[in-house]
Amino acid sequence: MAKIVVLGLDGFNPELVKLWSDELPNLMKMQSEGIWGDLESTVPPVTPPAWACAQTGCNPGAYGFWDFTYRDEFTYDQPKSVNSSTIKNPAPLYRYLSHNRAKKVAIINVPFSWPPPEIPGGYAISDFTTPSLAQGYTWPDSLKNEVRELVGEYLLDASTSDTNYRNLDKDIVLERIYKMDQQRFTLLKHFIKNKQCDYIFCVIMGTNRMPHLFYRYFDSTHKRYEHNQKYNNALKEYYKFVDTQIGEVRDSLDSDTVLFIHSDHSIQKLDGRINLNEWLIKEGYLTLLKYPKTLTKMTDLKIDWSKTKAWATGFTGQIYLNVKGREAEGIVDPSECDALLAELGEKLKVIPDENGKSLKTQVFKRNDMHHGPMAQYGPDLFVFFDECRWNTSEFVGYENGSIYSFDTPLGPDDGGHGFYGYFCLSGPGVPAEGEKSGVTLLDVAPTVLSIMGEKVPGHFEGKALVGTYSADEKKIRDRLAALGY
Repeated sequence: MAKIVVLGLDGFNPELVKLWSDELPNLMKMQSEGIWGDLESTVPPVTPPAWACAQTGCNPGAYGFWDFTYRDEFTYDQPKSVNSSTIKNPAPLYRYLSHNRAKKVAIINVPFSWPPPEIPGGYAISDFTTPSLAQGYTWPDSLKNEVRELVGEYLLDASTSDTNYRNLDKDIVLERIYKMDQQRFTLLKHFIKNKQCDYIFCVIMGTNRMPHLFYRYFDSTHKRYEHNQKYNNALKEYYKFVDTQIGEVRDSLDSDTVLFIHSDHSIQKLDGRINLNEWLIKEGYLTLLKYPKTLTKMTDLKIDWSKTKAWATGFTGQIYLNVKGREAEGIVDPSECDALLAELGEKLKVIPDENGKSLKTQVFKRNDMHHGPMAQYGPDLFVFFDECRWNTSEFVGYENGSIYSFDTPLGPDDGGHGFYGYFCLSGPGVPAEGEKSGVTLLDVAPTVLSIMGEKVPGHFEGKALVGTYSADEKKIRDRLAALGY
């Protein structure tokens, strides 16, 4: 059966691939030889639930988180952070393949893989959520010595221990991004050549960090467009760097290995943010005991829950209702929830931008989107402003209580999460079908298993993009190739 290498490109934007296609020869070659297209993300299109969806084949209601933190009780905050132990059942692919199917597995920089999971007979190098190298970042622990010999001191992220990457000097952060991603690609090629794994999953994070930092310099329609000779082509040059690395990865593969590239969502230009809790206050759905004097996150607000019907969290528009009998101080009768959600949805859809221009806003009820044992703890309503070109803020305390802002409290930001990522796969058993529509993150896990000749578990919600690969099919393809076909 075929082996597979999955290369995750966090935030990789299919629109930019199309825009710069003439300068991305390796991706174009893959596209001509296999299957590719847009990849629909999760609701909401956020890193933790999106990568978990791709790894489990299930919607967020199965594993229970919609952001970097979550609740598994009906609390008013989200007290727990996502990490490698959060996803227990359904199991992510790396655990399913190693524990249930006795496959040799390696993961490199997979989001939320700290603490590094124990993979029998396999390998793990954890991700940007690792607190420090001193707290352990490999499985087995001895693997860290091999990592150090290959790439030097491992960079956990573009951020430093005390400064978010958004606030670093542009030249310094640019150097860090290239260095950390080169480390990942070096390790990936090393694992391909020397570890004889059945399944390797490596994620590149610079594809996320770069557009957050450099989108304004190439896109003249960006609200903060800035002509800068030094940075105008920074994002394109980075995409070309990734393309070169993809070519080298492909060159390192043997004839039994499929390469599957995909992102979790896109990073696209950001036009602004709607301050959702400020809006909920103005509309009378959220009542404070005291309005803050400085910018304050939701969990630190002094909220009068006896007069509050709804509150919002996250950067992507997640609204919870304060339901009687569910939340500790709930006031919304369960029988009134659907009507309240409909009311909120209609009002949210008519919020204009700061110049009064209409936004193409979509709202989704959780009950219509997600199901599973953990779905009940998720947001009741999701909001996408202008196809996610406007993100949201949960903070309160903006000047004059404005519902409009731009940057995050973490620092300046050029980009926001888009709903469609990118995928491409090619190799033995993958037909040259070209562009394919209607593909979602739910299709990733069943496709991986199908390529590997493994039975797809019944709880998977997506579909395999290719049929089961067989040794006989490989023999036929090799024979045809030898004859010049």
